[in-house]
Amino acid sequence: MSYAQAAQKGPKQSPEEHLKSEASETAEQAKEKTSEAADKTKQKSSEAAETAKEKSSDYAQTAKEKAREAADYTKEKSSEFADSASKNYDSAKKSAEKNAKEAKKEIKSAGQDLNENRDNPVVIANGVLIVAGSAALGYGAYTKHVKGELDWQLAAITAGFVGVFAVGDYYLSQYLFKNKYPKK
Repeated sequence: MSYAQAAQKGPKQSPEEHLKSEASETAEQAKEKTSEAADKTKQKSSEAAETAKEKSSDYAQTAKEKAREAADYTKEKSSEFADSASKNYDSAKKSAEKNAKEAKKEIKSAGQDLNENRDNPVVIANGVLIVAGSAALGYGAYTKHVKGELDWQLAAITAGFVGVFAVGDYYLSQYLFKNKYPKK
């Protein structure tokens, strides 16, 4: 015989007792379900906390590694840049020293050439033309300035004439040096 059959044969409960027993059973079931839910919630929250700790520690570790990699990369590139800059500086310095020596030689050579040819009529004429032309340009510019007639257009035209005269003088001087008054 089962428990259910035995309970049916026994004395009947009054409706009030029956409600009390159902209420107490329902309350006990609610307590059990609530405690089970609370246990599950505690378990899940502790699992989530552990997962969050693991993930945050993983993120922190990854961030540290990335920062270390970035610092190493920066050091490497800055070292390469410094080496390259040092090489470029040394190269430019050597080139500048070489160019300066060549320029000094050319200036010295030109000075010696001028000194050797100081009695050449072409050199004397060029010197006189430079002095006289500079004086004439200066006087003309000053008088135009005093009258208020000096402007950029006039200055440009004058500069053009000076350029044409300089080119003509150069070729004439070269012709005279080759044919009539050779350099020493």
